[in-house]
Amino acid sequence: MTSRSKNAVRSYETDIEKSREESNWKKAVELAQQLKARSPQHESLAHFLIGEGKLEAYLEEWPPIKENIERAQRELSESKGYLTLATDDAGKKAGVALDAHLLLGKLHFACGSYDEALKHYKLAELNTLTEKELPVRSLRIVAESYAIKGLCLEQTVLPASTSKFKQAEWEAELIRSFELASELTLLYLQRASAARAGATLETALQRAPLLHIRAGRLANAIDRYREMLTAVESVSTQALRLTLARQLAEVLMRGVTGQVYRAPQGLIPAAGTLTRRREEHISEGPWKPKKYAAFNQFVPRNEYEEVVLVLVVGEAMAVRDAVLSQSGEFEAARAHSLQNAVALIDLLALAATRWGQLPLVLESLERAMKFSFGCAHIWRQRALATAAAPRHEPGLALLAQPPPAQGSPSWNAHVRALNVARRATPLVPKDVPLRLVAANTCYRAGWIEEGIQFAEQALSAAKSEERSPFLARCYVHCAIGHQMKAQKTNSRIEKEAENDISLKYLVQSVQLDDNDHLAFYHLALQYMQLGMLNEAMDATRACLSCRAECGGGLRLAASLWSCAAAGPRGTRALNAARLARHHYPNAEWPLWTLAALQLLWESGESALATGKELLRLLNSAEDADGEHHYADLDALSDSLRDEVHSNRDAASVRAESAGAYRLERALSENASTLSVQRARSPLAEHRAHAWLLLADLCLRLGRWSAAAGCVSEAAALTPFSHLVLYTRGRVHSACSEWEEARQCYQNALAIHPTHVDSMVQLGGAYYELGWLRLAERTLREAGALEPARADTWRQLALVLAGLGEPAAAADAAAAALALHPLTPLCPTL
Repeated sequence: MTSRSKNAVRSYETDIEKSREESNWKKAVELAQQLKARSPQHESLAHFLIGEGKLEAYLEEWPPIKENIERAQRELSESKGYLTLATDDAGKKAGVALDAHLLLGKLHFACGSYDEALKHYKLAELNTLTEKELPVRSLRIVAESYAIKGLCLEQTVLPASTSKFKQAEWEAELIRSFELASELTLLYLQRASAARAGATLETALQRAPLLHIRAGRLANAIDRYREMLTAVESVSTQALRLTLARQLAEVLMRGVTGQVYRAPQGLIPAAGTLTRRREEHISEGPWKPKKYAAFNQFVPRNEYEEVVLVLVVGEAMAVRDAVLSQSGEFEAARAHSLQNAVALIDLLALAATRWGQLPLVLESLERAMKFSFGCAHIWRQRALATAAAPRHEPGLALLAQPPPAQGSPSWNAHVRALNVARRATPLVPKDVPLRLVAANTCYRAGWIEEGIQFAEQALSAAKSEERSPFLARCYVHCAIGHQMKAQKTNSRIEKEAENDISLKYLVQSVQLDDNDHLAFYHLALQYMQLGMLNEAMDATRACLSCRAECGGGLRLAASLWSCAAAGPRGTRALNAARLARHHYPNAEWPLWTLAALQLLWESGESALATGKELLRLLNSAEDADGEHHYADLDALSDSLRDEVHSNRDAASVRAESAGAYRLERALSENASTLSVQRARSPLAEHRAHAWLLLADLCLRLGRWSAAAGCVSEAAALTPFSHLVLYTRGRVHSACSEWEEARQCYQNALAIHPTHVDSMVQLGGAYYELGWLRLAERTLREAGALEPARADTWRQLALVLAGLGEPAAAADAAAAALALHPLTPLCPTL
């Protein structure tokens, strides 16, 4: 009979322990009541189990927060009575008194009696518990006890007269409680695979590093985060790890730089402990969670690597846990997962963009597309990131940059950025900056009309806001669009109308914001194109006073001081070019201008030396995989005039003066001159332009053979460039080989029908060959395209004089004399 009762009691104890581990408190209470009725000698154990079951069942429904204190005081009295009975001498003999005190501390914490809770933890001698192997349920009880003790200590207010020693002791005890709670929590979650941490334990996990941060001990806080993140992951810790990863990244990004940072130490298992398993786990004690350890474990070397690593891992977890279903029942879970993912993606964007890792941001945003349907923030971030992805030519501003060739990687990047902007802008109808970025993308790709539409949308949105800070910049972007439209059209009436609109917008912009260097720069450029040099110089000075290192302003200053109307200002122009070289040491455009100015006011040898320096710069940039370390600080524009070194896409202009057979012949003739086909490098066009600059300098110095060699080098890099054919024609012209020069100019125009330089030189070749009527027609076509060029009218005057039309020749010469003072003697690009 006795044996049967013992077996029954053991059966009850086994079922009760199973119910406790599974948090089936209703069944645990029923079994405890049956145990009490069947075995009176286990009454203290039954009291403890009943009190525990009622307490945990209540807290699962009503968590221990301040809003539930009054309810807890009413409904936990029965549980309190049972647990108090378990703390008597019989309970001590049964071995449940200690656990009863720990649960009573938890109960008093739920009721708001923080001092009473601390008294029970003192009675349980929580500070002196021995670290030993504990059952799963006991692990949770002890972990919650340390966590609640820390929360109760935070609620106690120390007297103002407390000594610094006492305050330090209190703070140390507080942090130690949370640290022990976090370690026991991780160990508990590793051992109980299906368990949840709960609000109390989650608070304890996050509280210890925050207390270190509050005390100014960033290194200790980072170490706590690292210890928690290196713990072996379980199903229950995935959400916690996501939060901890985000917090660690924030701490590293905000407060840790340079010598303050200490790299983490990798965990390597002791010799002889490795097996053939892929991962090994080690534990430093019975109360320490297991941690990952391996000989090939990656350890970050600096704060940049650690931040990116933590954010990439956190972003992967956030994307993995994202809710894809769009049904209403998952709306709350979907919003929560989206919020977590957005927080990680934003941090990753901040870190990766700061350190030049934009592809990482784009990949992250691409992965976010699968769960961010209709999320305006994600789409806006993606639009901004894709707009920043295309590489732009260093040193060339918006109006000066040729649109990318269709099908090229740059063109594909612009198309992708524009498509994303089209999807993102309807989601944020009043977002002005996004529309300005979209307009900028369109301008860079050569889609001027759509860019103007985006800019005007931004302008109307800015006008609808009260005192919008972007209103002046909206006027600037509208003006840029009309500037580009004016330079693209060949109709004089349309050109004048677009220039008037652009000038009106720019004047409004500088009136709204007299500290915007970009607005003054475009205003100076507009005045310069209209021949208003005094106004252009005033606007350039205003631009440089707003931003002394503005590259566009320095270029305009050099060009304006090189005009004949400016008088002998060569020294000033050279100083402006050298200052631009100082501010932008890795850019090519200051060397272009400096070489041209040195040829005018210094010597040909110094100009050649500058040209060679440009070539060395491009060669070194190509050796570094074509990466440009230059930041385009002034942003948007210069001029789209087809100067010697402009290379607009021929497909974007009308082929008015050449047939398809001429284009095919030009390309085939130029390709046939190449004996060896070279692989095209990322900086091929820049290097080719550098060789053409050297060819131009050699021609001005009378070195015909050297100029021909430079042209051959440029042709090997860009065999189908109209600039190569144009410069080769100039070499033939310098050698008086007029028939060969005529063919080169015609081939250049076959590729680029509106290249004015080629048209002017072709007219000169016709004149030298005696074909005066062809020369007159070609030069008048050039004058219709750009009527403000003095060399066109000067050449036309010679042709008309040869045709026996003195009156018309006099008019053309007068026009050339009037325009000559307004023409810069050095290129603006």
